[in-house]
Amino acid sequence: MTVMDEGVQRGKRNKQSTWVWLMALTSNKGLCTYCAVAPSTTLDHEAPIADNGADVWWNFFPACKPCNLWKRDRTALEWLIDQKLHREQPTMGFDTRRMPMRMFHGFEERITRTRREIGEAGRRDWFRHHYGNARHKNKLEMRGYLHACLEELSNYPHLPWTTPNVSTSAADRCTRHMCCGHWHPQARSLDAVILTDDQYTSFSKAAFQEGMTEGDLTAKLIATYLIAARGTGVPTHRDPEAVVPAQRR
Repeated sequence: MTVMDEGVQRGKRNKQSTWVWLMALTSNKGLCTYCAVAPSTTLDHEAPIADNGADVWWNFFPACKPCNLWKRDRTALEWLIDQKLHREQPTMGFDTRRMPMRMFHGFEERITRTRREIGEAGRRDWFRHHYGNARHKNKLEMRGYLHACLEELSNYPHLPWTTPNVSTSAADRCTRHMCCGHWHPQARSLDAVILTDDQYTSFSKAAFQEGMTEGDLTAKLIATYLIAARGTGVPTHRDPEAVVPAQRR
C-alpha cells in the first residue's frame, strides 16, 4: 500500500539524499524493477511527476535508464495494461514495442515485492543510520557510494537490518547485531592479534559460512575453549599466549 503524505509537494522534483538513493537502488537485489536484468541506476517515480506524483522515497522504484524512458509518464500498472493490450492488438499503438516474455512474466509481482521492500521501516532506518552523512555532488560520486554500499552488504551473511537490535538506547543510531553489535552493553573489545593474510581470509570465510560475524565466531570459539577447559580441569588462564582473532571494526 502506498504511503500518502498530504504535506509532500507534488509535481516537482527535489534533490534526494544520498542514503535515499542507496536505499532505493539496492532494493530488488540492485536490479531494475521492470526488466529484472540490468542494474538499477535511476529512481523512477511510480506515480509520475508529470501526473502530479511526489518526489519522495515511497514513490520510487529502482530502474535502469532504458526502462525508465520506455515507461514514460505512466504508472507501472498502467504500463502493464498497455502491454497486455499491445499483445492483443499490436497495431493499435498501445505501446512502442512488445516486452520480452522474461520481462512481462512476473512484472506485477516484482512491483509489489519491491514496493514492500522499500517501505520496510527497519531497512530504511539502516540506510539512514549508515549513510545519512554521505553526500554526493554528481552521478559519478553516487556510483561510487553505490558500489561501496553493495560491497558492504555482500560481506554480511545476513541482511543486517533483519538481525535483532542489541541495545535499547534512545539514541538515533543503528544497533543491529550483524553490523553494530558493539553497542551491546556486554560487548568486549579484544586486542588485535597478528594473523597471516591466508589465516585471516580463512577465518573470515568460515565466519561467513557459519552465518556469523567474525566477532560472533570469535566469541563462540572462546566459549568452546572455556567449557572444554572447565570440563578437563585445565585452568583457563594457564596459557596467556593463547589468542583468538578480534572482531573487525
